[in-house]
Amino acid sequence: MAIDLKRIFKSILQFKSKIRLEQVYNIFISFIILLILVLGLLALNRPISVEKFHNVLKISEQQNCPESQNSALALSQQREIKMGQYLKLMHAYHAETERAHQLPAQVLEQP
Repeated sequence: MAIDLKRIFKSILQFKSKIRLEQVYNIFISFIILLILVLGLLALNRPISVEKFHNVLKISEQQNCPESQNSALALSQQREIKMGQYLKLMHAYHAETERAHQLPAQVLEQP
């Protein structure tokens, strides 16, 4: 039994001597990046709050941005809205309002 412990201890020391500090740092950084990605995915799949749901309802009632309005109507019909869907809607709404501000004014023809 003592021989087996010595052999195990010797193999652990050999393995430990092969690992460099740079490899430990790389594994640590990879673990942190993986942890951030997993937490981000969990946050995107979490349901939205009541305040954010009211924002979806406001967008579904407005008439200025019809594409965002249609998306908001579809989301408001769902039983549960995830944060990723909400952020996608808000991004589309922002892009549509920016596009509306950048369009040139229409010139009315006078008879």
